[in-house]
Amino acid sequence: MPGNRGRAVSNYSIAEECREARSSPRMDKWFKRLIFVVTGILGAELVWIFGITPLLPLATVEVSGISGIDRSEILSRAGISLHSSYMTVNPEAAETALEELYQVESAQVIKYYPDTVRIILEPRRLAALSLCMVEGKLLPVFFDKHGVAVKIGRDVRELPQTPALPLVSGLPLEQVRLGTRLSPVFAPFLAQLEAINTAAPELLAPISEIRINRKTYDGFDLILYPVNNAIKFRLESNLNEDMLRYMILMIDVFKTTGVDADVVDLRTGTASYVIKGASSG
Repeated sequence: MPGNRGRAVSNYSIAEECREARSSPRMDKWFKRLIFVVTGILGAELVWIFGITPLLPLATVEVSGISGIDRSEILSRAGISLHSSYMTVNPEAAETALEELYQVESAQVIKYYPDTVRIILEPRRLAALSLCMVEGKLLPVFFDKHGVAVKIGRDVRELPQTPALPLVSGLPLEQVRLGTRLSPVFAPFLAQLEAINTAAPELLAPISEIRINRKTYDGFDLILYPVNNAIKFRLESNLNEDMLRYMILMIDVFKTTGVDADVVDLRTGTASYVIKGASSG
């Protein structure tokens, strides 16, 4: 009957609402548990990544640039041990310590989160060589542009193997060892020598020796000895490419004209020279 059907539908709707009302708290409780579990997992992951992993021992330490230094010495200088972590490595302090090594021109220490450190070393470049006393023996010693002795040869026979590096004599040294540093007064000259050897090594090839001529009171000038030539050239301590080209040109002029010059003075910018037995300009 119509009235009974209406009551049945009404009762069905009420029953559904009651079931939904009972299931809703269960759904909310399950959803809250899920949120709690996910939040816990994410929180633990973040704690591991940002709180624990950076404190664990380093997984990788890369060293590049110089092969002649023992790896253990590099790591020791940088303050890195088996127990070092990302958080304990100090790049600035490590770079300063590494640059104290006589072989190292500059050092770069880079940290890669969370467990990797890379050390890049730039070696000192040879700028000049000289013959010095080393443990009672006269040996070739190689200096960089800062005047640091970075290599000691075993025998003077090594000299012809480096024709682009003229012999520098007259340095005020008695005993030399690796890491010995010349007076800072010579650093500008050595830096110029290295720059020329890098940019135009052909300008140094005609020179067999550069002698440091100390002045009475302060500073020094240079005396250059060309290869297979008795002429000597006197220059200020400021060595540059233009002056070397001018010197090479004068050597050719003297050969062509047959002038038997002894010393050519280029310190004033205008050449003046002395002929054996006479004076001319």
